[in-house]
Amino acid sequence: MYDLEGVLGPSVMQFVENHVQSLLTWDILVYFHKNPETAVDHAALALRLGRRPDELAPEVQALCKSNILICESDLIRYDPEPPTRETIADFVDACQDRGRRLALIALVLHKIAPRSQE
Repeated sequence: MYDLEGVLGPSVMQFVENHVQSLLTWDILVYFHKNPETAVDHAALALRLGRRPDELAPEVQALCKSNILICESDLIRYDPEPPTRETIADFVDACQDRGRRLALIALVLHKIAPRSQE
């Protein structure tokens, strides 16, 4: 078995478990981390990510409930607390390393479609 925690670290593992519901959530987090001063509406974010606005809505809403994004006046902004911002930075850094990125993909895909327990 692959030691994901050893590769990613416990804080990134916990962050993914709590906040990264899909590969779309991943894309949203990376986008806002790399563009922290951006304030966009759903249509503009969808355009930047190559997605449909209706696809984004549940993901954005979940990140707003988690206090990672702020949704007000139809605009979406990035505003996590400093410790969460640091963990997101670690997550984004992990995305840049091939081995760690593969571990993240495995973790997210397992969340999306976990193997049945028999």
